[in-house]
Amino acid sequence: MTAFAFNVGAALLACYGLLILALFAGAMVRALAWRRREHASAAHLPEVREALADYLAGGNDLDRLRSLARAHRHVLAEALMGFRGAIAGAALDRLCGVALELGLVHEWIADTHSRDSIRRRAAYAGLAFVNAYGPCRPDMGDILVLALNDADPEVRLAAAGGTAQSPFSVETARLFESALSQSPLSRILLADVLRHHALALSGSAVPAALGSSDSSRVLAALETLVSWERTIPFDDLLGLLEHPDPRIRIQVLKLAPLVPQDAANRDAILKALTDPDAEVGATAALSAGRLRIAEALPALARLVRVGPAGVARSAASALAAMPPRGWRTLEELSANSSPAAAAVAAEALARARGQAGA
Repeated sequence: MTAFAFNVGAALLACYGLLILALFAGAMVRALAWRRREHASAAHLPEVREALADYLAGGNDLDRLRSLARAHRHVLAEALMGFRGAIAGAALDRLCGVALELGLVHEWIADTHSRDSIRRRAAYAGLAFVNAYGPCRPDMGDILVLALNDADPEVRLAAAGGTAQSPFSVETARLFESALSQSPLSRILLADVLRHHALALSGSAVPAALGSSDSSRVLAALETLVSWERTIPFDDLLGLLEHPDPRIRIQVLKLAPLVPQDAANRDAILKALTDPDAEVGATAALSAGRLRIAEALPALARLVRVGPAGVARSAASALAAMPPRGWRTLEELSANSSPAAAAVAAEALARARGQAGA
């Protein structure tokens, strides 16, 4: 190796060393700044929370909040966001009005363009929170709608939550459709924010999803409907219970107690009691018991006698939920010649009587 090459190599190594040192120093400075900020937040957060609470309780001392905003702006934002999920109605409007009046909303709008991912996520979380307040929406424009396709999943989730707080619109339906292709965890979170639009979505978005030729979308839609736990219009129970995918039939049966009951829907549940898939049969039994379908008593008794263990237990639980006829059926089954059936029936009956205090 020549002296020149050696010197070049040494210079490059020195540059790399300086670069690594600079990166390390930068990280240390950021960590120190973060610790100082956290310390300041801990020191002033109680005072800021108290001022916000007084204002939400009906106080009019906005000057005090302005003073705190000038001195501890990031603490004010943190305290304001701490009220998420704790207030509603007029108090929520008042809090969002403070964020707008003190300029936090416009700061969050600007921070959506930040290269700092933490700051950017916090900005979208703030905008999603105040989107519940109508006067904030004109300044925000389509920021949340556009963020539904953001590369950052946390930004997408915040944008979805904010969009769902707006009055029902075509964007709400698109959000529902988008949720069906998300990961299970994201879909659960999106389903929660869409719950209060359940009835409106049942008009066209839900039927379109359930009519899809893609089984995964149908299954995702049904799981979402079940998670809402709300009564919704549903007129094709029988059709979906004939779907070849047993997972879909199971979700339909879980949904059955939440849809309007008519003769066709009850007949569909009765038919599902004879489904060749054991889990489908067990779910049908539980739905029949929850709906107290008297016509299901003979089929449920038969499942206790000859059904697989899991199905027999579900059928016995269904009978236990339908006194007095269901209890009488369990008493008869307790004397069955099959030890397994007798034990399942006796256990379900004893549990039901214990819960009823009988």
